[in-house]
Amino acid sequence: MSNEHADRLLDPRVGLCSLCRFVKKQDTKRGAVFYRCGRADDDASFMKYPPLPVGECAGFEAGEA
Repeated sequence: MSNEHADRLLDPRVGLCSLCRFVKKQDTKRGAVFYRCGRADDDASFMKYPPLPVGECAGFEAGEA
């Protein structure tokens, strides 16, 4: 991982998704948090809700800080 997004920290409970530009974080009224993969919208090879933590992902791209 490069230092280009050093002010964003990897959340070990979530893994790479916590830093990915394609993640869509969804909070529920009951306090649960889900991390949806935006890549799954266009590419069926990606799981919509991957099991966390994600340690490797072919579609990972660092997001904006």
